[in-house]
Amino acid sequence: MEKRKLTILVIDDDPADVEILRRRLEEIVGPEIEFHAFNDVKTGRAEAIRCEADLIFLDYLLGVETGLEVFREIRKGGCDLPVIMLTGHGSEEIAVEAMKAGVSDYLAKGRITPDSLRLIISNALQKSEMQQKIKEQREGLIDAERQRVMMESVGAACHHFAQPLTTMLSNLQMLAKGEGIEESDKRIMLQQCLRAAEMMRTILNKFQEVSEYRTRPYLDDAKILDIGLGSIQNPEDKNRTGA
Repeated sequence: MEKRKLTILVIDDDPADVEILRRRLEEIVGPEIEFHAFNDVKTGRAEAIRCEADLIFLDYLLGVETGLEVFREIRKGGCDLPVIMLTGHGSEEIAVEAMKAGVSDYLAKGRITPDSLRLIISNALQKSEMQQKIKEQREGLIDAERQRVMMESVGAACHHFAQPLTTMLSNLQMLAKGEGIEESDKRIMLQQCLRAAEMMRTILNKFQEVSEYRTRPYLDDAKILDIGLGSIQNPEDKNRTGA
């Protein structure tokens, strides 16, 4: 099977620096590399957001913009590819700021060697792969929790339906027999059936209009529907309170 090429995207407004980086990359990767360089920041940013590369090298000084500003715009655009920040002069302050922002690594252009470049690329790709696995696992857990909550919601709905349904069935079975039941008792039983039917209709309406009900936070960024079934009163309880 043919080895997949490593796709590198570079955003740097200095053509000479880009050429040096390209030669260094070819030294350590060989022909299995696809190199795309952009001197224009706007074009490079748009290409980065497309997420069609394996790794991004981003210069810190890009005219009126800094690499960190471009990095944040790339992330905001939905690109989560590993990014290595480049700068013409080593700066501990810039390095710390870049790493805090989420950059995979930081490299001074004057210190680029085949060994340092190979190590940084390997670490960045491994870190990105691990983050992706964690993200997938987290999404799987959230999905499992959503399903669990959905099943519990269905169980709660069945519980709410069971109460009025039991009232209706019990009264209708007694009325069907029609033995030894006073007319006044029949009217009470029919009223109970009507209230039970009204309660069931209310529950159905809540489910039909569920998109209009509020959601409540679940875990961190997930939400579940809150349709307020707990506020529905059992018709027999309502009857006992004299409502």
